[in-house]
Amino acid sequence: MELRSGLFAAAAVMALGTAGFASAQVDQSPLPSRTLSVAVTAPVAMSPAEQVEGLEHWASEYKAWHEWFVKWRNTREPGWWSSRPRREMPEPPTWLPGLCATVIDDSGPAAEACAEWRQSTEDQAAAEMQQQIAQARAAVEAPEHTIWWERVHVDALWPMTKAGSSAFGVAGMHTTLHITNRFQVFLTPGLILMRLPSLTGDMTWSAATDWGFSYRLTNFRIPATTRPAALHLNLARVWILGSSAASMPGEVYLAGLSLSFKQR
Repeated sequence: MELRSGLFAAAAVMALGTAGFASAQVDQSPLPSRTLSVAVTAPVAMSPAEQVEGLEHWASEYKAWHEWFVKWRNTREPGWWSSRPRREMPEPPTWLPGLCATVIDDSGPAAEACAEWRQSTEDQAAAEMQQQIAQARAAVEAPEHTIWWERVHVDALWPMTKAGSSAFGVAGMHTTLHITNRFQVFLTPGLILMRLPSLTGDMTWSAATDWGFSYRLTNFRIPATTRPAALHLNLARVWILGSSAASMPGEVYLAGLSLSFKQR
């Protein structure tokens, strides 16, 4: 009986040892392989002397452009007949960004060119922002395309800008030329019928001509109609015609509203 028990225990120990050895063999199996890719920058097909010459040439062009950009980025550069076209920033060498990623020294042509290159990226972002602002402003202020009768303004009840004067414009008409979407100038001198004091102290009628500026306040539709119209604020210099001019010495300015009709 004891011999049988001993044989059973020995067999159990041998079984456990075989299982542990097998598991150890499984754990020691090699892991699956995986391909690793590393990006390597291609060498520049230029000699060091050619690189230095290219860096100095680009840095010189960029410095000249940067001086122009600081001076003229917010205004138009005047030319002989009109404003000059905007200058384009010189393109850096294609290999310069890669070189700047490896430059450690703070002096020398490479370090100076890398500093200019970093500055150029900031200038380029500022130039793009300035261009977007200019395009948005041009879209807002661009004159509308109109037909001839849309430029005809009907005037009514224009008082004088001088306080205490009893003269005023009763009705008139003028035409305008668009400068921006809202701002306009008189295309030709307008005509206006004036009510003003005479030399005897009575009120009299007189024709006058005027020239000035108009500013569109709002667009609206005339009540009880479907006709669109625009309301304008006007400031004009007035010249009295005929003998009634003697009753209005000095310069005469009127301010008032006008109405123009738009396409349906």
